[in-house]
Order: sequence, then structure tokens, then C-alpha cells
Amino acid sequence: MDKRECPFVHYIFVLIIGFIISVILYYTLWESHIYAIHTFLEAVCLFIGASTFLIAWNTADKMFKTNYIIGYGFLSVAIYDAYHAYLFVSQSLAHDIFMDLNMKYWILGRFCEAIVLYLVSLNALNLKLNKWLALTIAMIIPFGTAAIIYEFPWVFPAMITVEGSTLAKGAIEFIIILLIFLSIVNLSKHFDHDSPVSFRHFYMALIIAIPTEMMFIAFSSIYSFNIVYGHVLRVFYYYYIYRSVFVTYVEYPYEKMQLEKIKLEEAYRQLEESKHEILRRQDVLMQQEKLALLGQMGAGIVHETKNYLTTIKGSCQLISLLTKEEGTIKHAKKISKNVDEMDQIISKFLFMARPRDTEFTEVSMCDLLQSLEGLILSTSIVKKVDVCFENSKEERYLLCDEGQINQVILNLCKNAVEAMEGMPSAKLTIETGYDDAANEMYVSVIDNGKGISAADLVRIGTPFFTTKSMGTGLGLYVCNHIIKEHKGRLEVSSELGCGTTFTIKLPCLIEEEEDEDEKEYTNNMLEMSCNI
Repeated sequence: MDKRECPFVHYIFVLIIGFIISVILYYTLWESHIYAIHTFLEAVCLFIGASTFLIAWNTADKMFKTNYIIGYGFLSVAIYDAYHAYLFVSQSLAHDIFMDLNMKYWILGRFCEAIVLYLVSLNALNLKLNKWLALTIAMIIPFGTAAIIYEFPWVFPAMITVEGSTLAKGAIEFIIILLIFLSIVNLSKHFDHDSPVSFRHFYMALIIAIPTEMMFIAFSSIYSFNIVYGHVLRVFYYYYIYRSVFVTYVEYPYEKMQLEKIKLEEAYRQLEESKHEILRRQDVLMQQEKLALLGQMGAGIVHETKNYLTTIKGSCQLISLLTKEEGTIKHAKKISKNVDEMDQIISKFLFMARPRDTEFTEVSMCDLLQSLEGLILSTSIVKKVDVCFENSKEERYLLCDEGQINQVILNLCKNAVEAMEGMPSAKLTIETGYDDAANEMYVSVIDNGKGISAADLVRIGTPFFTTKSMGTGLGLYVCNHIIKEHKGRLEVSSELGCGTTFTIKLPCLIEEEEDEDEKEYTNNMLEMSCNI
């Protein structure tokens, strides 16, 4: 039964199917083969009852107390039904001498069923017996009562006479139906669409048991249609009892095992991923140590280079003083100018390489970018990348750490150049602008490289995430951290095969702050002039 299926709809479906089967049996085989059909239907119920008991027997150590009661209770019911089935055939051969005894065993079987179902609905009998002791009790009760009734028939009131059913039979059948109804009421208090599948099967068995018992009460003779319909419904009723136990101890453990298998596979996959991630991070840390060592060595080399540049510049100055040839002087001045540019680039490098605290000062974005032009051009031309600067005419001041912003712009330019490596017509565009509505200056670093996929784009800036084979995954993370410290934003847009745009947006100083700074500067100058 589908866990989400409405039990009422399923119940009506079972009644209709049972009715159709009963009509076919009644009009084709019942009158001519009544004992064979009756024996067959009873045998089916006996088989289902015995199977239910075997599940309980083989899972006794893991059995819930409710299913424990069902398993051993239906063993007792099966013994009564076996007596009933045997005597039903015997009474045809003995001219009805066993009819009342047969009915007594039948009633005892139904009464035992009702008690078992009621105990299960109450979740009663917390005591769980040893399975051999439970087996002994489950067999002694039916065998003992059957033997007593057979030897001393007067101890149990007559169920049927030549005149028909007795009052005692009607009273016991009323008690049976009442117990089943109370069992349904007990279970209905806890029933909903999220109930376990085994619970729903047991509930279905109970609501089928009511019309089953009513069919047996309403029969007029053993040849009536009610007897056929009652036995067919009883097969369905036993089936759902069996399913409630089977699902709990066969299907459910298998499903649970499958779920645990999936969880184990997922845990193993995560373990493997964690292992690879640990190894990758170890490689990243080793690479960082190498880069740190190279950075220290590079800073030392660059510092020594400044000494040689000083010598070259001094030599150029001496040449300009000692010679009067215009051509030589012109070339010496050109060399001196190039040395100054190289010295500026080296100074910028040393400024960024030196560890220091963040220092916020007023800086013009346009001036800041112009100071980086030489360094950007020198690194891009080597990679055969054309560089285009598009500076805004708007002049606004920022409160920022010049060295850190330089670091961010240079890192973005470096990434852009690497993204265009090996591509024809590689072009790097650096654009500045002013957003009047937000009072922000922005710098856009635009390349026409390979671009970034949508899956990778959402992970940009994540520590240790990189698309480069030799990358550390920390460059953009550091850039983003610096921009956030400056109360700005680092935005990125990209399209595969078309290129990528990184945009730095930083808040500008408002005019009132600028005016106050100008006033302070003017006052300081006046004080200095007065002192002079």
C-alpha cells in the first residue's frame, strides 16, 4: 500500500475486488465444490498466519512487542483454524455430527484474533518472553482448550443447533466485533498520512476485519453468498496483517540498509574530497612559502638594482657636464630619464613589498592610476598585450591606503594579462569613472581573454579557489578583503570566450570633508606665515 494513498479509497477498492472474486466463486464452484473451496481459502489463511509466526520466530531478538504479540497470537489462531478446517470436511462425511464442535473452534479462533488485535492496538504487554516459552504458551492454550471442548463439550455453550445459531454464539460474535471496533478507535488516534507503512497495513487489516466478521454473522447456511464473501475478505485481512509484520522486519531493514549504504558512499566521497583538499592546501602552503622566499629574494635584488641605477644616473650627469656635444648630452639625458622611470617602478615595488599597517590618506584616483601606468605597461608589453587607459575627466578624492589600492589594481591587471596569454589581439583596458548618484569612483580592468564560466564565477574570491594550474587562490581573496576594508565593492562580470571585467568601486570624500581639509590646510599655512 502506498504510504501517501488514502486508506478509505484503498479500503473500498479491496471490498470491490473481494466482492467480484466472491461472485465468481459463488456462481461457478461454491455449490458443487464447497468443501474444496472452503479448505483452499482456509489453507491460504493458515499459510499466511504460519508465515507471520515464522517472521516473529526468526526475528524474536529484534521484534517489537506489538509484532511479537501478532506473531505468536496468530499461531494460536492458526491451530484453532486447522481444527475448524478439518472438522468442516469431516462433518460432510459424518452427517453433521461435528457441526457444533466445528463452530466452537471457529468462534474460538475469531475470539483469539480479536483479543490479539486489541492488545496490539493498546500497545500492551510490555513483558517480552523467551521465544521458546512464548511458543509453548501459544500452543498449549489452543491445544488445551480444543482437547477440553472435545472431551467435555458441556463446558462450552452450544454455538449451533438444528434450529440455527444460539444466543451464546451471537453474544460472542458481538464481543468480537466490539473488540475490533475498539482496536480501530485506538489506532485512529495516532493515524495520519505520515504514519509508518507497517502501521498503515495493520490499520487496513482492522477495518477489513469488521465487514469480514459481519458476513459470518449474517449467513443463513453454509451455501450462502455471505460465507464466500467473508472467507475472501478474510484472506485480504490476513494478508495485511502479514504485510504489517513483513514490512517491519524484511522491507524496512532492507530500505534502511540501502539508505545507510548511500550515506556511507556519501561519507566516503566526502572523505576522499577532504583528503584531496588537504593535499591541495599543503601544496598551496608550500607554494606560498616558495613565493614568500622568492618575494624576499626579489626585494633584495631590486634594492641592489637601485644602487646600480644610482651609479648609472650619476654617470649620465657627469657625461652631461664633461661633454659639449649636443648628441651625447641628448642621449645622456634620455638615459637619465629612463633611469628615473625605472627607479619609480622599483620604488613602487618596494613600497608594496614592505609590510606595514593600513594608512588612509587623501588620494586622487586619476593620479593614483597615472602613477601605475609605467609598471602596468612594462609587465604587459612583455606578454604582447596592448594596454589602453581611459581616464575620467572627473576629479574626486578618496580616503584610502595608496599602497594597498595599487596592490589590488596591479593584481587584477596581472590576472587579466594571464587570462589573455597566447590569444591574438590581446587588449587590456583600464577605465576610470565617477558615479554621481553613489558618489563613487570606479576602476574597471577589462580584458578580452577566455572568460570565466558561470559555475566558477560564483566562487570567485573564495580562499584557495583558483582556475590556474599554479595559482594559490588567495590573490582575489586578498583584493576583495582590501576593498571591503575601504568600504568599497569588487564586482566581476564575465562571459566565456569574450572576456572578463573586474570593477573596483570606492566611496569618494564628500565636499564638506574636502572643504574642511582645505580650511585646515589654509589655517596651517597662515600660522606658519605669522610665525615667520
